[in-house]
Amino acid sequence: MVIPAQAGMTQDVGMTPTLKRALLIALQVLVLAAFALAIEHWWGFARLLAPWSQVPLALVAVVGAAQLASYSMRALRIYLAKSAVPRPWLRCLQLILLNNALNLLLPARTGEASFPLLMQRWFGVPLAEAAGTLLWLRLLDLNVLAVLALLTFAPAMMPLPSGIWPLLAGAAALVPLLAPALNRAVTRRLQHRQNKPAQLIHKLLGGVPSHVKQVGIDLGITWSAWVIKLAALTAVFAALAQLPPTAALLGAIGGDLSTVLPIHTPGGFGTYEAGVIAFASPLAPPTPSLLAAAVNLHILVLGIALAAGALAWLTQPRVRK
Repeated sequence: MVIPAQAGMTQDVGMTPTLKRALLIALQVLVLAAFALAIEHWWGFARLLAPWSQVPLALVAVVGAAQLASYSMRALRIYLAKSAVPRPWLRCLQLILLNNALNLLLPARTGEASFPLLMQRWFGVPLAEAAGTLLWLRLLDLNVLAVLALLTFAPAMMPLPSGIWPLLAGAAALVPLLAPALNRAVTRRLQHRQNKPAQLIHKLLGGVPSHVKQVGIDLGITWSAWVIKLAALTAVFAALAQLPPTAALLGAIGGDLSTVLPIHTPGGFGTYEAGVIAFASPLAPPTPSLLAAAVNLHILVLGIALAAGALAWLTQPRVRK
């Protein structure tokens, strides 16, 4: 006899959130293990870490301080842009550190979801508005990297008459100043539309500055954060790979660019090194020693970010339910 299923009862054939998290962690562990085995097979960790003997300990400390200063400035962008963010400013720094650590650990930029979720949970900012703020901040980061690439990478790949690339880079650097005008124009076009896509876009635009002054402040902070970070990474990469400053800067830009693109792997293992070598290669031939230096640079960046993220996690605010 066949017993019919009771009404309202369904069979859950999908994965539970706990199982998904477990599989994601397992994937990260497998990627890390494969990366470590490849390193041991091709170089051996003793040989890989040997370049650190050429790097002064004081320089490593400077890189750590520069990374934290860069994170602090990114937190300041949120603090100044969002009136809903409570004082003290340390909360914003904790959010940035957690978001950055999750981005490095999770594949394909899925860690970005932590930003709007934490903005809503800690500060009460609506999810869509927080997502718009995140999009705006990432576009600013990409703008800075694009301008630096036009000044450093592009001339090596496509020589043009003197002054052309700086003019193009200067024009690209000013593009974000158009954001308030575009924001107002799109808002006017959507104000009489009540469909869900229009409402969502309107909420997202709430995270984009509506005044040129605010854009100028955001640009100034963004450039300061990137200049401090890239200067420190350039110095340590130049010491690790024995490269001239321009080639080391290109490598540092390539590595960081790989972390803001959607092709990011768990932990950035492989993609970070590929970005470093791809950008440095016009001025530095890809060699095993260059790859070893890229791996060491990645270890340093990842170690600082994860240590800072762990500290932020341990000191995160308790939210009353």
